[in-house]
Amino acid sequence: MKKSRFLLFLIVLAFAKANHLQAQENEPTSRPKIGLVLSGGGAKGLAHIGTLKIIDSLGIKVDYVAGTSMGAIVGSLYASGYTGKQIDSIFNIIDFDKIISDDIPRNSKSYYERRSNERYAVTLPFKDFKVLLPSSLSKGQNIYNLLSRLLSHVKDTDDFSKLPIPFLCIATDITTGEEVVLDRGYLPKAVNASGALPSLFAPVEIDGQLLIDGGVTDNYPIDKLKERGMDIIIGVDVQDDLKSLQELRSALDILSQINNFRTINDMKAKAPQTDVYITPDIAAYTVVSFDQGREIIQKGEEAAREHAAQLKSLVFDNYSRPELIVKTVDSIYLNKINVKGNNNYTRAFIVGRFKVKTPGMVAYKDLSSGFNNLQATDNFTKINYEIIADDGGSILEIDLVESDVRNYLRLGLHYDELLRSAALINLARKNVFFDNDIISVDAIIGDNLRYNFDYYIDKGRYWSIGLHSEFVKFEQDVSAAFVEDVINLAPLSVNSLRLQYRDWTQQGFLQTRINESVNFVAGVEVKSLHVFTETLITGNPTNDATDFSDGSMGSVYGKILVDSYDNALFPSSGWKVEGDFHLYAFNTEFGERFKEFSIAQVEVGHAERFGNFTLRGAAHIGITIGDTDNSAMDFFLGGYGSRRINNLIPFYGYDFISISGGSMIKVLFEADYEVFKKNHVVFSANFANTQDNLFEQSDWFSNARYTGYAIGYGIETFLGPLELKYSFSPQQKDGQVFVNIGFKF
Repeated sequence: MKKSRFLLFLIVLAFAKANHLQAQENEPTSRPKIGLVLSGGGAKGLAHIGTLKIIDSLGIKVDYVAGTSMGAIVGSLYASGYTGKQIDSIFNIIDFDKIISDDIPRNSKSYYERRSNERYAVTLPFKDFKVLLPSSLSKGQNIYNLLSRLLSHVKDTDDFSKLPIPFLCIATDITTGEEVVLDRGYLPKAVNASGALPSLFAPVEIDGQLLIDGGVTDNYPIDKLKERGMDIIIGVDVQDDLKSLQELRSALDILSQINNFRTINDMKAKAPQTDVYITPDIAAYTVVSFDQGREIIQKGEEAAREHAAQLKSLVFDNYSRPELIVKTVDSIYLNKINVKGNNNYTRAFIVGRFKVKTPGMVAYKDLSSGFNNLQATDNFTKINYEIIADDGGSILEIDLVESDVRNYLRLGLHYDELLRSAALINLARKNVFFDNDIISVDAIIGDNLRYNFDYYIDKGRYWSIGLHSEFVKFEQDVSAAFVEDVINLAPLSVNSLRLQYRDWTQQGFLQTRINESVNFVAGVEVKSLHVFTETLITGNPTNDATDFSDGSMGSVYGKILVDSYDNALFPSSGWKVEGDFHLYAFNTEFGERFKEFSIAQVEVGHAERFGNFTLRGAAHIGITIGDTDNSAMDFFLGGYGSRRINNLIPFYGYDFISISGGSMIKVLFEADYEVFKKNHVVFSANFANTQDNLFEQSDWFSNARYTGYAIGYGIETFLGPLELKYSFSPQQKDGQVFVNIGFKF
């Protein structure tokens, strides 16, 4: 009996053993988990893209991605589903100059903002009578906008472990100096914080923490991948080595060197923990070498190929990474817009500037324009936003960080052949009487003392209110024969006159913006105009000058301004239409003899780019309706480089105030070749006809009375344009040289 029981036990044990072995044979072999760590390194981080292309081509399946700074940016795109090849295509079309800077499309700025931004070279905020240097060169808003667009397909994924590839990135709490692991939340905002390089980009606030670049604390977060169970680590290290004394040439080099002391020391421990350690040969590049991005990406590919044998050993299950198919949805249904963080600016102002109506379908391009419109006000240091799924549509959550700066000191320099040298000092203050107003005063010191005063209340989509006052003066030598012809004088005993021109103008106006490019203005104007010469002696002992005009005139006016030019200085695309109508109701110089008259003008321009070559054309028509009795209000053609003053119109081939008439038509053609970035060679040809009652003639432009040509070289700088032009006319004995330096004011 005992023997039978023992035999039965052996049979059962053998059967169990057989079943266990069978189960082991049927159990699939588990592959190791592969983590990918991408270091920070600014533009050098573009090498990550080349490495990802090789990883994809070999069929390696990555299970987790961790990145810092540029590694976080590239890594987030990869983790969201893009292939290395797709990321390469994305970065190939990005203009990094615009993305890194706070460059705002010109059509996002109001007419008032354009005029301000295109006359000052330097803007310095100040508070409590102390000038404040900016905390960073860029707000990082354009990078945030780009990331939000590229990662829109995962906008509803707030747990980064649920992305197509789980992901985390590293940032640094600027108040404590501690590292912050970002693995949930709004992905574009997290990545933006990880890449907020100190002094280059503004910090990013997340959950009450003010965050900057994660490279300050952990530029190679390999430990975070190991904590998440990764068995094998592929690492791409694009950090700088220490520079020699000869290589430390700038403040940026020194700051990078200081940061590299820690990161290089950290890598002594982290590099050996990396199973496949890839270090592209990018010593010849810097953290801002974005213009050499194609070469850097190639270096990443080359470095990955050098580790091809190691990488091929990580290929399992015949894996092939699929390309991300992003639905080309160009619009979204927005139920409403929520605004947070607006303490000094009303919701009506913000929504008015945003120019998106809800509920309804909204194009993504209109959302981008809306954020640019808000950024153009310069009222906000950061504009964070999320698109949140809602019942039957979405909610746009805008979280604003308002600027606490209300005062600005702005400076400019200019030189031209009419107004001569000038230095501009501007003081501006926002939120003086109302939340959305600004007072601005220009003091212009130089060969001609001048000033500008503006008060403006920005009402968003409604009619804005403005007050403007200015004084401008100049002196110009004018041919005596020209003066004789204009004002019907008897022959003078001199060859030329020193003409002195004084204009003092006051305006009150209403302005509304129809869309990004179209503005309407309606207002009233009082102008005091004094034009005289001291060259001629009148014989009157109480007056040692001859007056050509000396009185004040009042008018009502309307303007339409359509301006979609991409660049105010050297436009390469877009249209410009400016229509102006003034009805003059009185003139103190003539008293009861005054008769109402009107001056109407329309100017139309267009630019079209063909590679580095741009063609521009413009036509300008001006007409006087009625008798002005005042030749100083005629159209005067000639000169180049000065700001627009009344009806003084630039015209190549002639000096300032060389051609005049009560009506005129002028056409201009320009060929602009951009020899290299922001350097232009421009050939110009203009033709004009001008005389009183010009358009009553049957041949008013069949034979242009005046022709002129110019060849010039221009450079775009932060001061404004630097231009040198030689102009000539077959109708003139001598040519003219025009020098224009800086923005016009």
